[in-house]
Amino acid sequence: MKTLKLTAIIALTSTLFFACKEETRELGPKANQLEGISANWTLYRVQQIDVNVQLAFQESDTLLDVTETIIDPLSSLSPMEIAFSQSDSSCTVTPGQGSDLFGLSDGVWNFDNNNYPSKVIFNRGTGNERVFPLVRPVRPQDKFLVLKYNKMCGSDRTVSYHLWFVRK
Repeated sequence: MKTLKLTAIIALTSTLFFACKEETRELGPKANQLEGISANWTLYRVQQIDVNVQLAFQESDTLLDVTETIIDPLSSLSPMEIAFSQSDSSCTVTPGQGSDLFGLSDGVWNFDNNNYPSKVIFNRGTGNERVFPLVRPVRPQDKFLVLKYNKMCGSDRTVSYHLWFVRK
C-alpha cells in the first residue's frame, strides 16, 4: 500500500511538473530607430540636472522640471520644432521657445551607430557640429524623443538639460 501511494505521488508530481512547461515568448523584430526618429517633434518638457551636486547618487537625483521657465504657455511664441528626415538625413529646426538651448537651424543628422544609437550628431565633421546624447531609445511606436544637452563653461560641464520632444 505504501509503494502504491508513493508511486501515485511520484506520478502525479512528475505529470504536474512536465505539464506546466512555460511557453516561450518572442519579442518580435528589432525596432528600427532610424524610422523611429524620422518625424516632426515639438519641444514638450525641459528638465535641468545640476551636475555639481556632490551628495547625489545618480544624476536623476537632482532633476528639476524647468519647463515653465523655458516654455511659457502664455507666450504667443510656440515651442521649437525639429523635423528629421530618414531619406536624405536632413533636419530642420523651426525656431521657438527653447531653441536657444538647441542652437541649430538646418543641417544634416546621423546617429553615432545606426543599430545601437546613443547619440544624435548634427552637421558631423563641420564647424557647426553638435552632439546630443539620447536619454532613451526612440522607436517608431514611442511618443517621446529625449535628448541631453550639456551646458559647458570652458571644458567643465555646469548643468545638463533633458529636452523632451513629443511626436507630432
